[in-house]
Amino acid sequence: MSDFDQKAATWDEDPTKIERAQTIASRLKEYFKDKRFKEVLEYGSGTGLLGFAFLDKCDHLTLMDESIEMTNLAKQKTMRYEEGRVEALQYDLMNDPLPNKRFDLIFTLLTMHHIPDTNGILEKFSKILNPGGILALIDLEKEDGSFHDGEFEGHLGFEKIKLESQLNNNGFEAMDFFEVYRITKKLDNGVEKEYPLFLSISKKTS
Repeated sequence: MSDFDQKAATWDEDPTKIERAQTIASRLKEYFKDKRFKEVLEYGSGTGLLGFAFLDKCDHLTLMDESIEMTNLAKQKTMRYEEGRVEALQYDLMNDPLPNKRFDLIFTLLTMHHIPDTNGILEKFSKILNPGGILALIDLEKEDGSFHDGEFEGHLGFEKIKLESQLNNNGFEAMDFFEVYRITKKLDNGVEKEYPLFLSISKKTS
């Protein structure tokens, strides 16, 4: 059982996670205030907190996550909506065959820093986006390694210049990059530390 499988049962009981998802969804809806998307994918969706908060901008929403237990909880939530409006899939884009469906918008929240091969996942995103499709990445700015407790083998956040270079190399045109949220954590020494999250917007060009 993965770490996220173990956390799934109590994930939605944390008011800070709910507030974060709702705040970021509001920022996304503000950014895309003049747009509506036919097919939308949230990758690394967990229980769907962000995806469901963004649903009124989507004709159809796919929630996709590697965690079985997170996906099971997301599936339960889909029952509240019109049949077929939202689907939740347990899926690993890096290792499973690419889905047949193509999307107009893909977004992720605090997912990219868990994926070792950034270029690899950006290439996958490019392949399943429609021409002109939008990729919205919300994740940690470069941090000092104190964000995660214990051992962590992913990325310690991202730097704008490097990430935008990787986007450009994988068929995207980087359009915007700005701070969208701050997470406050109390460290083991009792000190509270803020970790900025960025929103990166890019468009598929090839």
